[in-house]
Amino acid sequence: MSRSRNKILFVSCLLMSAMFCRAQDNPLYNQYQYNGLAINPAFAGSREVMSMAVLYRMQWFNMDGAPNTFTFSGDFPLRNPQTAIGLLAVNDKVGIYRKTGVYGVYAYRIKMGKGKLSLGLQGGVDQIREDLSNMTTLQPNDPMFTNAALHRTWLPNVGVGAFYYSSKYFAGLSIPKLLHYVPTKADQYKGELSLCDVFLYGGLILSVSNNIKLKPSALLRYGIDKTVLADINFNVVFLPEDRVEVGVFYRSAKVWGAMAEIRVNPQICIGYAYDRGLGIANINSGSHEILLRYELRYRVKAVNPLYLK
Repeated sequence: MSRSRNKILFVSCLLMSAMFCRAQDNPLYNQYQYNGLAINPAFAGSREVMSMAVLYRMQWFNMDGAPNTFTFSGDFPLRNPQTAIGLLAVNDKVGIYRKTGVYGVYAYRIKMGKGKLSLGLQGGVDQIREDLSNMTTLQPNDPMFTNAALHRTWLPNVGVGAFYYSSKYFAGLSIPKLLHYVPTKADQYKGELSLCDVFLYGGLILSVSNNIKLKPSALLRYGIDKTVLADINFNVVFLPEDRVEVGVFYRSAKVWGAMAEIRVNPQICIGYAYDRGLGIANINSGSHEILLRYELRYRVKAVNPLYLK
């Protein structure tokens, strides 16, 4: 009987992993405005300096096996002011399931009106890892879970995006991953072209005084299950030099939150965000995000490697 129960657990584990893969081809972020490369390759070079950011998200903080996401992004404009490159690395974990991806990014930027239109492309690979040995089974040391219990799969992918920005407003449209992989067996996946996880976002920057600016914004995310998730943000920026930014947001999944970014000096910024569900969604102590961004505050004189002679 215990053998039969363990088989049921095994199948349930694979189903949960498949559901997670379908629901989270791209991790969820509250601080997407400060970490734009994580959702749009066209963000590369938009800060006009060499910029590096590290973000760590602890979702559903007090729940065992809850999602945890670590993201590193770096980008900079090249010697040709129209081009920029970047690197994105993401480690996303929930329960026994871990997805680690590394992507190279290229953006081409065009002056348009008072701002710039950036077109971005990214390509890379995800490694999916499922460690069944970390499961608690009804029968201790069950060979079904201890023998060959680690599954690894490599899945290549590409993404595209567009981003327009100026001193007054910004807007972006992106599909970070054009290929969606459907699990067919324990460690096998079938790739299919799909418009999943489409991000559409935009915002305004309004000056209300010499020391304060308002930054309302919104993000729509169209998922693989054909549902739309909406974020509404309202931030206040305090001058001089945009030293402090604080804001609140509401997500259509009945989640509210708050965030803050502090510019320690011209090179270092620290950000924090907290969110928590409302009503029936309030089943945990909330989610935390910590962001650290470092920038070299001068233009990079690197040569475009595509035209190096």
